Amino acid sequence: MDVFFSALLQVLAPQTFAVMLVGIAVGLLVGILPGLGGAATLAMMLPFVYPMDAISAFAFLLGMHAVTATTGDITSVLFGIPGEATSAATVLDGYPMTRRGEGGRALGAVLFSSLIGALVGAAVLAISVPVVRPVVLQLGPPEFLMLTVLGLSFIVSLSGRNLVKGFIMAAFGFLLAMVGLDPQSSIQRFTFGQLYLWDGINVVPVVVGLFGGAEVLQLMMTKQSIASRRGDERLSRVFQGVRDTLEHRWLTLRASAIGLGIGVIPGMGGAVSQFIAYAHAQHSSRHPETFGRGNVEGVIATGAVNNSREGGNLIPTVAFGIPGSISMAILLSVFLLKGLVPGPAMLTTHLDVTYAMVWIIVLSNVIAVAVSFLFLNQLVRLTYVRAVLLVPFLMVLTAFGAYTAHNSFADILLMLGATVLGVAAVRWDWPRAPLLLALVLGDIAERYLFLSYSLYEWRWMTRPLVLAFAVVIAAGLVWPLLRGRPGAQALPAHGADVPIAAGFLLAAAWVLYQAAGWPFRTAVFPVTTGVLLLAFAAARLLQSLAGRGSPAGLPRGAPGPSRGARGDAKEGPAGPVEEMPNGPADENDLPDVFATASRAEWVSALAWMAAFFLLLWLAGALVAVPLFALAYLLAVARQSVVLAGTYALASWLFIYGLFDRALRVPLPPGVLFVS
Repeated sequence: MDVFFSALLQVLAPQTFAVMLVGIAVGLLVGILPGLGGAATLAMMLPFVYPMDAISAFAFLLGMHAVTATTGDITSVLFGIPGEATSAATVLDGYPMTRRGEGGRALGAVLFSSLIGALVGAAVLAISVPVVRPVVLQLGPPEFLMLTVLGLSFIVSLSGRNLVKGFIMAAFGFLLAMVGLDPQSSIQRFTFGQLYLWDGINVVPVVVGLFGGAEVLQLMMTKQSIASRRGDERLSRVFQGVRDTLEHRWLTLRASAIGLGIGVIPGMGGAVSQFIAYAHAQHSSRHPETFGRGNVEGVIATGAVNNSREGGNLIPTVAFGIPGSISMAILLSVFLLKGLVPGPAMLTTHLDVTYAMVWIIVLSNVIAVAVSFLFLNQLVRLTYVRAVLLVPFLMVLTAFGAYTAHNSFADILLMLGATVLGVAAVRWDWPRAPLLLALVLGDIAERYLFLSYSLYEWRWMTRPLVLAFAVVIAAGLVWPLLRGRPGAQALPAHGADVPIAAGFLLAAAWVLYQAAGWPFRTAVFPVTTGVLLLAFAAARLLQSLAGRGSPAGLPRGAPGPSRGARGDAKEGPAGPVEEMPNGPADENDLPDVFATASRAEWVSALAWMAAFFLLLWLAGALVAVPLFALAYLLAVARQSVVLAGTYALASWLFIYGLFDRALRVPLPPGVLFVS
């Protein structure tokens, strides 16, 4: 205990505390801006810690990293654009709450649950390293593989009676994860001769396009504010979110435990833990049918898991020298720079440094949440601003969020492709979450499959823990169907389901054809995934042709059980109306803009989006951003020349002063200005 409190005094030393405050300020900014990412910022800030002592270095870097997940949820809730790739699941219920006028409540819930998650993660980090070490060391590649499949199965199960669609999207996500050079043989897989694809498909542009790009396009069509009502601008709604978190305290603690458990497993990633916690929240909720339509429980679970995961990530880093994530790998280099050796020494000789990390996580999150609460009223008011005034700003966020992945315009093209996919998923009720999570987990699953086969051949499938995980996976997939109402009638399939299923069928056949000439170890994962995609796509095609389509998914493509999955509906004047925690479904359901927009609205929105990215490619960011803002505000928003010019100048100062000068983030130069 003496060392525990002496570590606190070292963190509170004026110089160390000041350095931590600077790191927190950078983390707040990085978390809100999509695409920059905590890991990339850690790498950029690494040179600044050379002259610092060990505790000051961790105060700066860990303080910065600990708050990016917290503030990354803010843009997810307000604009539907994930501030971090690990904040994607927050979009699913946070953004619908904002559109319904409950942005303050959603932000209060996600920030307070994040704080609780951080405190839980730090507490467990302080006491669990000696306990967790022998447990983790007992697990081998087969068990890690089944944990990966288990996480994905939780997300697929959210598709409810649309399980086939969920499996198809997950299989397609696995195929996208195989793009690039095979790690075993260096054979090109699905690269189409493009050098850009040799490194695989980066998850950040996909996240930004799949969720953020689709939402921006909706705003361009509606031309209204994000929030539909002006009843919740008061700060009291923020504290309603805090009360919601306290009322669902056991869910908050369970989600925090999930973050810790997933964080301990090296390589699983933050997006995995978020979606698993989201799935758990839905499975344990009294109103699972409302998830994806603005259920505060989904927001609480995703907020709590984000920050507790950091404590879990640090456990294998400190105890074994095995980084739990890319960010932890960067922090591990700081250990080496400062002459620290992860392992038993961190629990004896350098115990003060370990406890200092605990205090840094606690203090940085307390400060970050307190600062965020001070500005929440102003942030929530942004959602009541007319969409035409927000569109130029949001276009910049999506473009830079994608571009910073590799500082290549190809990342923006990938983001636009993901936007098309996201729009199609929203329009025709195909779940997006299984695809995203499979993309994240694909490389991990293939690596563990290769190691499992190399060590045990196919005998790994008979290991006791593997069989136990298989039973849990099967139960998790069957349980949502068992909870459903037996007499629920299936709604007819969308007309587009037939060509979509046929397209997936052809893609699976092409994958199997390509893999036929590869060595076994290179082909085993693509062939397995291709066979699964072929089977599920054929099943979906037959369902659609037979007119027995599964029930339509949740509005706007959110993953979750279909309406009518539970027997708590009542008859209204226009048919069944479900009871929701916040009122009847007809008041809370959000309009499907893609279904109701006219052809002229589609053409206008797509033309302006294409014009922006074409101008960005030709002239670069410093010219394209202010020019687009000026033209869009004059032509679409019908604003005065003075206001449009001021907006354009402010946008130029924003990207030049912040991205170029302060953060030193490379900007798209434009082909016309590249010598």
